[in-house]
Amino acid sequence: MKTYLFGLAVSLALAVGMPAARAQNNQDNQDGIPRLDHVFVIVLENHNSFTSFGSIGILDNPQAPQIRALAQKYNVAPNYHGVWHPSLPNYLAMITGDWIGTDVLGTGHTYPKGSRVGISDDDSPSVATDYGPPANPSFHRWTVQLPSVAGQLVKAGKDWRAYLQNIPVSGTSLANWPGDNNTAKLYAVKHNPFPYVAEIQADPNQFAKQVPIEQLFSDLGSGKVPAFSYIVPDQCRDMHGIGNPLAPCGGAFDTDDNDVKRGDDETGWLVNAITGSPVWQRGRNALFIVFDEGNGPLTCAYDPDHGVDTAPGSLLPGADCYAPANYNDRVVFIAITNYGAHGLQDPRSYNHFSLLKTIEAAFGLPFLGHAADATTNTLAPLLVP
Repeated sequence: MKTYLFGLAVSLALAVGMPAARAQNNQDNQDGIPRLDHVFVIVLENHNSFTSFGSIGILDNPQAPQIRALAQKYNVAPNYHGVWHPSLPNYLAMITGDWIGTDVLGTGHTYPKGSRVGISDDDSPSVATDYGPPANPSFHRWTVQLPSVAGQLVKAGKDWRAYLQNIPVSGTSLANWPGDNNTAKLYAVKHNPFPYVAEIQADPNQFAKQVPIEQLFSDLGSGKVPAFSYIVPDQCRDMHGIGNPLAPCGGAFDTDDNDVKRGDDETGWLVNAITGSPVWQRGRNALFIVFDEGNGPLTCAYDPDHGVDTAPGSLLPGADCYAPANYNDRVVFIAITNYGAHGLQDPRSYNHFSLLKTIEAAFGLPFLGHAADATTNTLAPLLVP
């Protein structure tokens, strides 16, 4: 995760000229979400919606023309937030409805409402950086004793797959990069929540559903696409960037311009492949583009009730970091559908628990973890038929 000085949020200019999402009855019930045949999720990294005092944004960034065009054409949630820093809590939240909540980035900050996950960091505990030797035995195999949407889908007779760019053939839970000079550190296990989940670790059939991203294109071509596709580009193409000189992304050192441009190109390529496939033309389908977190401070971030950002390293008096109003930086969320109205925006507060709740509702599944909270909104206004 990258951190920057964090200032007052830039106003959401995207709202100008875009119609409000239509209200819908029972939008927080499963009936508020139409049943979907396929859901695709593309996850990108570490950028706010808009640039603010050194924190790099996307929707005002000339290096992201394709994502900006998608945000104008399709449906957006301008008050969508990650749930915490660093990466892994956000990824786990998307599939389990829970998060880490303990010793965030070694800061000593722990909170009484910390979750059952019990992981203290999202990198190898044996090294100071987020990469290490391949298959290093000191890389712990963290285990999350929580149900996941993957397990729910299997029990419901539906399929899922995680499409992961440059995934090492040695296994997803061993090392953060395969270790050769061409692909070193491109794949990061912290950007893939599935190998942390006990029920997936214990089931070889489920574990095998984590596949190279190339299989997405063959699946789209054959029509054998699962109900739920979770797509994660590598660190050169998800806007994270890497510092390992063995595999520089576009130069000796990464720059945010390079990160954003590569991620924008990758996103456009993936969206075109999905929406141009025969699978997309059949049934009712949705594609979500979301960032795991922004690049602001390690504490609670934007407080919409007070119209201010908290200062780095501090909390608003009495702030509850588990309350939706206090989740971290606003990030891009775009909903693309092959049906219904487009060009909508919905100003309600959303987060990764909302995404999980929406996916579960779309497949008629019960809600897990914080997705079941009454305060967790579904994204129904962006998915109306």
